[in-house]
Amino acid sequence: MADLGSLVAAALFLSFALYRALIIWRGSDPAQRYIAGFAGCMGAAMLFRAPVVMSALRDLAPLDTVVMLVTHELKSFAHVLLLLVGLSLRPAGPDRGAQRRQLRLAAAVLVTGAAVLLMAGVRAESGLATAPPDRRWFLAVYNVLFAAYGTWCLLVLTRELVRQTRQVAAGPMRTGLRLMTFAALLGIVWTLWVLTYVPMNLTQGLHTASEDAVCSVLGAVTAALATGGATATWWASASGGPLAAPGRWLSAYRRHRALEPLWSALRTELPQIALDPAAPRRPVLWRAEFDLYRRVIEIRDGHLALRPYFPADATGRAAPDGTYGTAVGPTGPVGPVGPGERSAEVRAVVEAATIAAALEGKRAGRAPAGVHSSSPVSQQIAGTVAAEVAWLLLVTAAFVSSPEVAAARVRARTDAIGLQDGPR
Repeated sequence: MADLGSLVAAALFLSFALYRALIIWRGSDPAQRYIAGFAGCMGAAMLFRAPVVMSALRDLAPLDTVVMLVTHELKSFAHVLLLLVGLSLRPAGPDRGAQRRQLRLAAAVLVTGAAVLLMAGVRAESGLATAPPDRRWFLAVYNVLFAAYGTWCLLVLTRELVRQTRQVAAGPMRTGLRLMTFAALLGIVWTLWVLTYVPMNLTQGLHTASEDAVCSVLGAVTAALATGGATATWWASASGGPLAAPGRWLSAYRRHRALEPLWSALRTELPQIALDPAAPRRPVLWRAEFDLYRRVIEIRDGHLALRPYFPADATGRAAPDGTYGTAVGPTGPVGPVGPGERSAEVRAVVEAATIAAALEGKRAGRAPAGVHSSSPVSQQIAGTVAAEVAWLLLVTAAFVSSPEVAAARVRARTDAIGLQDGPR
């Protein structure tokens, strides 16, 4: 578990460092450089403190003490970079004076930590760093110094991340800031975990040269949250992010299936509308967006092909309670209602009833009567394919379940039978 956690954390941090370095190459934003530097330092530290890597290095030379010193210094420097990120996020921008003071403090902490560890006189024994009995307290001081300074740096960063999150509107950016805030909070727990070594430092003079299982897991989860937060605008985009693609495919698949009743009725009477006659009725998931677009085109083509069969009075006859073509006042119908004054649901019922009546007329073999000036024109939807799909979903729902559409369908059949029988 310790190996897996350390290596996963190292891979995430180093991959993110490389990703950020490629993006900010020759860039001028210092905060981005600090973030990339933090990820690189922390990734290198986690890699060299992985038990499997420590074991391999031990076979080459007794480097446990050196590796422990270097990796702890890398972690401390990573904390310095996080502090600088926090300072750069302040509303007034980075304060040069504050940055210089923090850099001087960081240098003092790094030098003091290295000196304390060297004064502890640690040596490697069976994968553990041991200190002589009279110098055990040096190990404890070293760990307390590391935990205190690292926690301070992370608290500064957390405060600025929380402030930024409150100021950003909901969206991928806010999601990323929240994930990075969680990463910083978990990073505090990870940093403070080193204090659990203090009793062992004081009583036995021992210190683990590599990461233990808990540290490795904390590191891996922190790395996942940090990299996920920093790349949220890439993967969490509602429309363009790669992780959003399966959601788009599934949504398109459901809409494709929802349009099936209307499309199927049109294609049965008008097989020529099929752009690809061999295409399966159920789309492959990752092609669902394309297949949905094609289905919209086919439905619109079918609507145009049916226009000669539209009954001249379809708009008025499709109205529920006989009021579709009129405005209703306190005393009853008072005048015509313009198309723009109707609700979308009402207009969808009118269009569905018109299509249903035209299909019945064509099915009965009624000769095309041409396009009447009063024949309804398909609702024109300005905007995107998504808006067109939303409209056709309303029409399909009305086509399947509206009582007015069912009545228009029955009336069209009756009219067709009357025309076939002729006067008696």
